[in-house]
Amino acid sequence: MNIQAKNEMLCSQNINMISKAITHFAFRNGPIEDMHAHPNNQLSESDMKTLNKFMVNRIAYIFTLIIEERCLEFEFLVKTTDSMFGHGWDEAEPDDGDTRKILEMMLKRSRTN
Repeated sequence: MNIQAKNEMLCSQNINMISKAITHFAFRNGPIEDMHAHPNNQLSESDMKTLNKFMVNRIAYIFTLIIEERCLEFEFLVKTTDSMFGHGWDEAEPDDGDTRKILEMMLKRSRTN
């Protein structure tokens, strides 16, 4: 099932869907939404539209590199960015937002039905 999902998802026709979903999952469903929904409205609708578009476009580029196996360009992007920025940041801690738990529950239900 995992390989089938990979083959179905990782294709250029899905770049738009992937980019929007990842932006929503990794960016919009986090502190940025709290800033936007804050009573003082720290971010306007126009700000959010600009930020969302920027994120979707950048993520589309990254997934284009991955799908088209443009590994040299991907490596250059990652290593150049890493060497210049983020040194004071905390280590990455993968956070699935309970996605795996939800998927496992759905798979379990489908098997029992």
